[in-house]
Amino acid sequence: MTDVNSLSELEYRMLTILKSDSRISSTKLAKELGVSRATVAKILRSLREKGIRFTVDFYEEGKLTVFAVADSCTEGAECYRLIDGKFMVTVTGNMDQIEDVLSKLKTERYFIAVQKVGSRSIRRSSLKCDYCGGEIAGEPLIVKRGKKVYYTCCATCQTQLIKKLRVKGELDQG
Repeated sequence: MTDVNSLSELEYRMLTILKSDSRISSTKLAKELGVSRATVAKILRSLREKGIRFTVDFYEEGKLTVFAVADSCTEGAECYRLIDGKFMVTVTGNMDQIEDVLSKLKTERYFIAVQKVGSRSIRRSSLKCDYCGGEIAGEPLIVKRGKKVYYTCCATCQTQLIKKLRVKGELDQG
C-alpha cells in the first residue's frame, strides 16, 4: 500500500527553499518563511514523520528520472564522465522532456527510475496566493525577492504583488 502524505503550505514552501539551497540555516529559513526558528524545527519534524528524506530532490507527481550511458552530453541533462570516456547521463522530467533528451543522445542504453509500490510519495495540499489569499489551481506564478519566494494565482495578482512590494521597498526596482 502506498503511503501518500499531504503537505501544508509551509511544508511545501520549506521544501521549495531547501531544494534551491539545501544548506540554508534555520535562522534564514525562518526569516524567509516568516516564522520562528521553533516553528521551522516543528515543520522539519513533521516532514520527517511523513517520511520525507532531505536530499537534493523530492518526488513530484508525473516526473520520472532516466539514467543513460551515452557518448556525449546534451542540454537538459546532468552528465558525469565515466572511466571509458562515455557519460552517465541523468534526466528528470515528464516523458516528453525525457524523450527529447534521449533523442539528442542517440542511445538505447538507459533505464527509467519509477516509484516502487509501497514507497512514499507526496502531494501538495492547496497553496494560497500571497496577494489575494485565494487557492492556487495548477502551477503558481512566482515573484522572487532575493531568496524570498512569493506565490500568486494569476498574472493580475502577480502584478499587484510586485507593485505592493515596490511601494514597501521590498522589491528591487527594475
